[in-house]
Amino acid sequence: MILKLNLFWKEILLFSPTLLLGILAAYNHVPLAKENIVALESFSWSDVVIFLILFLVLSLFFTKFKKISSVLLKLFLILVVFSGSQIIFGSFLNTPWDLFGAIFLASFFVLLKNVFIHDLGMVFGIAGAASLLGLNLIPATAIILLVILSFYDIVAVYWTKHMVTLARGMMESGAIFGFIIPFEFKDFFHHSGEAKQKIGEKFMILGSGDIGLPIVMASSVAVISISQALTVGLFSLLGLFLTHLIFVNQTAKGPMAALPPIATLTIIGYLVSQLL
Repeated sequence: MILKLNLFWKEILLFSPTLLLGILAAYNHVPLAKENIVALESFSWSDVVIFLILFLVLSLFFTKFKKISSVLLKLFLILVVFSGSQIIFGSFLNTPWDLFGAIFLASFFVLLKNVFIHDLGMVFGIAGAASLLGLNLIPATAIILLVILSFYDIVAVYWTKHMVTLARGMMESGAIFGFIIPFEFKDFFHHSGEAKQKIGEKFMILGSGDIGLPIVMASSVAVISISQALTVGLFSLLGLFLTHLIFVNQTAKGPMAALPPIATLTIIGYLVSQLL
């Protein structure tokens, strides 16, 4: 069995603070969110079908109209960084300092094109967006989403392969929604635009869904108990480790559906947290 600890520690270095920031932001925003929680009774399968169809249509659009989609993806990526970071800063700072912090980080994200700044923007962007979504769900609903999207990830990566096509389109446009993880620490300061040309050679990508959805689950639990949310987060890290083992031990190297093992351990973490 292969175990590339040098690579795994970099994954942990990025995933852990994102997870912790998301959980803490959700916990700090609990008083504002309790009235807006989506109960399981309001959850319908038609919502899931509509979401998946919309995602598929958008995937086809982005792969067919590359020039337009490139601009739209970059703008949306900046919006995610700005809005997500404002949610994070807003959970610790008063207005207008949260806004200033978000503007400052988004400006760095736009102007400084290296892997470290890209990943820093993703830490705040994903943590903020996922914590806000998790706050508006009860844990049972979050579990259902994890299960459904895990199966969707498997189909989209191994069967239809449109997720792989979409990921390639994002890399070509320079709008990478996720962590760019270098094999060597010095490459954190590599130009992010050039890094996309060396994915698989000097870098790997961990998608935003693989990072954000466990935070959604943990944030939904933070409404109930911060200790239970941290337990869920810990098991998410174990899921990341399992994903790492599967990835580095592939007989044929290629894209893999990373969400299923992470989601499985995240759900197990929730079940364990209910027993503690």
